[in-house]
Amino acid sequence: MKKIMIMLPNGYEEIEALTVVDFCRRANIEIDMISITGDLKTVGDHGIEVVADNLLENINPNEYDGLVTPGGMPGTNMLLADERVIHIIKEFYDEKKLIACICASPLVLEKSKIASNICGTMYPGMENEVGFKKFIEEPVVSYENVITSRGPATATLFAYEIIKYICSEEISQKIKTQTLSHYITK
Repeated sequence: MKKIMIMLPNGYEEIEALTVVDFCRRANIEIDMISITGDLKTVGDHGIEVVADNLLENINPNEYDGLVTPGGMPGTNMLLADERVIHIIKEFYDEKKLIACICASPLVLEKSKIASNICGTMYPGMENEVGFKKFIEEPVVSYENVITSRGPATATLFAYEIIKYICSEEISQKIKTQTLSHYITK
């Protein structure tokens, strides 16, 4: 079974984080919520408290096949300020492991010096802050081992793409059916 992590600072966009966790678990992907704050209790941008599964300092990144970063502010700034996060992102990119960033969090791709190698997307109005090889104005962009997405309303599409990457198109379609995606993709 593939295993991925989602990095949780404080001030992340809850829908972006929890949609990915929920949908991945429906697809039987092992996904650990990893707090980068030094405390298992994290607080999202809208005051929702989530207890993480583990702390960043207690995990072995080599045990993971990929990572996800949710957007939101000040959460994205906390991700950017944490050199451990940036180091793991660089390692995962070099090892061709999945890196999935949504909303403002593709800023970590710029700080990790990955953005110029990939095509990607991010929250509207922030495009000039990330030097993508090519910016693509789409809800979700997959490029090699990196998936990027625009923001809260694209969280379900982002989760489906992660499932497709980790599992298969068939499993992604199964989760789309279970979660009634046909209502939002008309």
